[in-house]
Amino acid sequence: PYASRLLKLIVMSDIHLLPKGEIKRGLDTAPRFEAAIQDVNKYHGDADLLVFAGDIADQADAGAYAVFDDIRARNDLPQRVMMGNHDDRNVYLEHANDPMLDNNRFVQGYDDIKGHRIIMLDTSDPGVLRSGLCAKRLEWTRECLADAKAQNLKVILLMHHNPCALQMPVDTYRLAEPEKLLAVLHASGAGIIQVIAGHCHITTAGSWGGYPCATIAGNQHRVEPFLRGRTGQQTCFEAPAQYAVLMSDGLNCAVHFQSYVDHSTIMDPGLFPYKMAQKFEIID
Repeated sequence: PYASRLLKLIVMSDIHLLPKGEIKRGLDTAPRFEAAIQDVNKYHGDADLLVFAGDIADQADAGAYAVFDDIRARNDLPQRVMMGNHDDRNVYLEHANDPMLDNNRFVQGYDDIKGHRIIMLDTSDPGVLRSGLCAKRLEWTRECLADAKAQNLKVILLMHHNPCALQMPVDTYRLAEPEKLLAVLHASGAGIIQVIAGHCHITTAGSWGGYPCATIAGNQHRVEPFLRGRTGQQTCFEAPAQYAVLMSDGLNCAVHFQSYVDHSTIMDPGLFPYKMAQKFEIID
């Protein structure tokens, strides 16, 4: 039957957890993450995989990763955990139970499910806002794509940092040197049908180098579309908090954005002083 070959993938990002009892900018991300897990349990118990695409912890402390493990344990789906710029790979690995690791101890890997290869990249360099993929990670990606092509698998690529330019200030700290990854993708000849990222705290859909590319707003605050030509304060909202639901049969691939916190209260601009004098002119 059709349903038996239809991939269903859940992607959450930018969870930004703190140690138990702590909040940031008036938002307690733990109950929001609890709501996300409850929502998946209610609507998507048939999913094949649940991926947490980085910025698990807001300040990379062990207490936040403990909160994360406690909450995600309430979901029974197969799970994978990725790293973002707010995470610290070493702190995470000290406490992680059966983490996803490549041969160089980067937190990346892949799963082959229903004719698809889901590749999850580690774009994190602890303490660096705009980070990318070193030579070792690019070589791992190259080998992974070559194997996927040899097996005629459709490829879904997940990463924390958005590789595509959104024409917003966030482009100044998107994936570093995205052209290097793009060259690897193009050279591979693999059937890459979707790229999904977080990091930018906004929902977008478009393409990057010919590949469909989407971003998700995540679990913490959402930013407004602060596009070219604007200056001043970039507004941030408490909602929606959302995750992505990807469904693919190999020919048809759809990405849905499911909100589990819907009210869009404008947050106090004073909580975001670094967004008060925004101006955006150049991307590289």
